[in-house]
Amino acid sequence: MSKVILVPLDGSQVAASILQQVVTLARSSEAQLLLLTVGLPMPVPLSPDSELPPSRTFQAEAYLEHIRTYLESEGLTVSTTVCIGDPATEILRYAAQQQVDLIVINSRGGGGSPVPFLGSVADKVAGAAPVPVIVHYA
Repeated sequence: MSKVILVPLDGSQVAASILQQVVTLARSSEAQLLLLTVGLPMPVPLSPDSELPPSRTFQAEAYLEHIRTYLESEGLTVSTTVCIGDPATEILRYAAQQQVDLIVINSRGGGGSPVPFLGSVADKVAGAAPVPVIVHYA
């Protein structure tokens, strides 16, 4: 049975700094990678005439596709998913749904504090995940 590693990414350079470690880990364990980006829900427009900003989902998909191309060039099997909701909740939900074996997450993402402790998303995921979590300190 193939191992599956979930790698949540928020679109920031800080979050993407984990990729080289992920490549090494996936190669050594012959694992498939699942890349996940979670966007926050957009507020509902106030009127039918209001214009929506360009799709954040589309931007997240393009971001993940760029990373997928890189990881596949490294010889890895990669799937991508974008969902909307609370990041920690969606990461945990997706991990359970996909029955992943491991979650690899950065200690903080693009919105994180410069203080070298766990960001709120990494803290929630590490504390509640039903599988092992490797937290990479960025």
